[in-house]
Amino acid sequence: MKKIRIGVIAAAGKGTRAYPRTSFIPKPLFVIEGKTILHRNVELMAKTFGIEKVYVLVGHLKEQIKAEVEHIRLALPKVVIETVLWTEKGLASDVASLEKMIHEPFLTILGDEFYYRSNHEMFLKVLKKHPKMSASIGIVKTSLLSRIRKNYSVVLEDDKILNLVEKPENPPNELLGLGSYYFTPEYFEFFKKTPASPKSGVIEITDVIDKMAKETSGGVYATTLNCEYFNINSMQDYYHAVYEVRNDLFSKFKTSLIIPTNHNERSITDVIVDFKDKFNEIIVIDNESTDETLSLAKKEKVKTYTFPGDGDPSLLGEQVRRGIEYATGDILVVVSPDGSFRSKDFPKLLEYMKDSDMVIGTRTTRQMIEQGSNLKPLYRLVNLLMGKLVEVFWWGQEPRFTDVDCQFFSVWRESYDRVKPQLVVEDRKFIVEMMIDIVRSHMRCIEIPVSYFKPVGQVEYRLRDMISDSFQILKLILSKKFFLGESRDGE
Repeated sequence: MKKIRIGVIAAAGKGTRAYPRTSFIPKPLFVIEGKTILHRNVELMAKTFGIEKVYVLVGHLKEQIKAEVEHIRLALPKVVIETVLWTEKGLASDVASLEKMIHEPFLTILGDEFYYRSNHEMFLKVLKKHPKMSASIGIVKTSLLSRIRKNYSVVLEDDKILNLVEKPENPPNELLGLGSYYFTPEYFEFFKKTPASPKSGVIEITDVIDKMAKETSGGVYATTLNCEYFNINSMQDYYHAVYEVRNDLFSKFKTSLIIPTNHNERSITDVIVDFKDKFNEIIVIDNESTDETLSLAKKEKVKTYTFPGDGDPSLLGEQVRRGIEYATGDILVVVSPDGSFRSKDFPKLLEYMKDSDMVIGTRTTRQMIEQGSNLKPLYRLVNLLMGKLVEVFWWGQEPRFTDVDCQFFSVWRESYDRVKPQLVVEDRKFIVEMMIDIVRSHMRCIEIPVSYFKPVGQVEYRLRDMISDSFQILKLILSKKFFLGESRDGE
């Protein structure tokens, strides 16, 4: 059996169904657990088949794809990767454009398809069983007929493909055709014989394969895969893939709680004891308190550090970022030290972290606010208006915010590291800054209701505080929107 040495990845499409994100980032560069889909597919080819050369078809936002290819080359130095410009006439034509470069069997994977825990090596077993076959396509069995209606189905006789049905209204079976194909050079000849589709006006790759199945002497065979398959058509498809992978790996992620303190001797012990059993580590970062805050924290056997802020509360943002640097967890949670939040809401943050980059609490649900807290109508109104202003300015990213000052939130270390270079706010407005930068970097920030209790040592919120905060937050929003630009990829 000959080795498959050549791979082709189609990474050229515009991904219109995943707008607005694909206006800035091509779908093959969507990140799932630290790696782009493109990186994962090149890795799959290299590790499963020992593929030596990969042609990446590029078009939409091609410079970003090329930059990612450079990154992949460093990670997989034994694989030669070459980018080839698309034809703009569909996938079948893009693959056919490689005829002068490919003179042996090759494997093709669509750049916006993600395979999790896949056994793609089954292609080799099918090739061993049918060494003279002209092509093979990957299939999975699914009871979700809606997935088949979006892709294509196959009709089989044993494992031989009789014909393909593109986007069938009534699928003939539960077999879902995938975007993983093994082709021999016969593909190029049959492409030339295949007419354009009356619906799309271009030659469809499923029509080429269907013609090969009916006319080649070697035949086309199905390779049945056992994997979690995600066809990333829309943003919901992407979030679904992220959720499933994180949910599967969730028990392996380490959690860190960061508590920034500043003269909180009356509450710090209660906060630590409440959260202690729920985290892998707790970091208390103290702003040079002159009371017993630090010594009480040390008695609870948590990690303690001193922030050189001379007790200045206006340096809260810097203080929290310093605490995050000391943390070692994959999931970072920040909570205020005044007892205004409880650990009972932590599982809610964790659940939403499975398909978000940042989860932040909102204290605007009146039934969840303890009587006597400092959340008076004026304060809630300011936070609501500022949250809605962020929504308006980044409407295309579809954020939904009602609170911009909730000191109980979680963020993935990976996501935080992507926005860290843009975080400059020193005071408590660091929260809204992080929310904005997560959103403007095309990541997902979700707000969830949390319980809010009367803080220990609460300070009255006055009209002049409202005016000052509103002005400062507005200034920050305008700066992030107009002076730094909206179209960021978080790198």
